[in-house]
Amino acid sequence: MFASLHVNIPFIKALQQMPSYIKYMKELLTRKSSLKGGQTIVMNKECSAFIQPELPTKRKDPGSFHIPCAIGETMFDKGLCDLGASINLMPLSLMKKL
Repeated sequence: MFASLHVNIPFIKALQQMPSYIKYMKELLTRKSSLKGGQTIVMNKECSAFIQPELPTKRKDPGSFHIPCAIGETMFDKGLCDLGASINLMPLSLMKKL
């Protein structure tokens, strides 16, 4: 049928679809195994997170922050600032009924 087939997908997507090759490619990209015969690998921004030499350092949770607030004549020194983000939780059994 086909003599050849070329598919253009991001490198990371291809690795996710081929789990048996992930270990080999990770070793190759992190230079644990050497390239043979002058081969080169072109890297792009989608691969950069995959081959970082170390994990980023963990940061402390900044917690909530307060701002001074006045409502009429009443002054609040520590008014909680709302960023507008919210997470709504519901039981799994209720979600399955929807």
